[in-house]
Amino acid sequence: MVKIICEGRTDKNNLKNLIYYMNEEKCFNVTVTDDNFIVIGNKSNLLNENDTGYKTLLQQIYAGLVTKLLVIVDADDKENDFKSGGLNNTKKKIETLIASLKIQDISDYFIACDPDTKKGYFESLFLSTVDNELKRCYEEFLKCSKLTAKDNQKTIMEELHRLTKPNKPYDFSHENFDELKQKLRNLFE
Repeated sequence: MVKIICEGRTDKNNLKNLIYYMNEEKCFNVTVTDDNFIVIGNKSNLLNENDTGYKTLLQQIYAGLVTKLLVIVDADDKENDFKSGGLNNTKKKIETLIASLKIQDISDYFIACDPDTKKGYFESLFLSTVDNELKRCYEEFLKCSKLTAKDNQKTIMEELHRLTKPNKPYDFSHENFDELKQKLRNLFE
């Protein structure tokens, strides 16, 4: 069995949607269930080798039940989290975690962010595929409404996009998804 480790349920649902799209596009033909996912809760827990989720995972690996693993974590922003925020810090932390758990042979990782700014979250990757004019509208709404809290902002941006483009929420064919799609193909091979 393969496992995907991610921070939250929204990430898991977005990944399921991407995998569904890849199945529809004949990129591969896989069935994923909740058993394929380990939802850790947040980045601090995901980067903590002592998190209880890893104890269970390691037991499954040693028993031969898990053969491949993909860890997906948000880059976040170095300005908000000097220790583990930003692409480079996150890369160092995730590589250290994989080495500490001694799972390098079966593991890969993907750091979710806006490919241009190299910061942000899974939602930033998704919104990076949205037309710039439409993104400006969302940003203007956030300014006008004075909704500025980090957690609220990414949720509101994602919800705005879902409301304005219900038939095509994200362009999974966009090149910004190529790396993640390749990592998913490698995982399920």
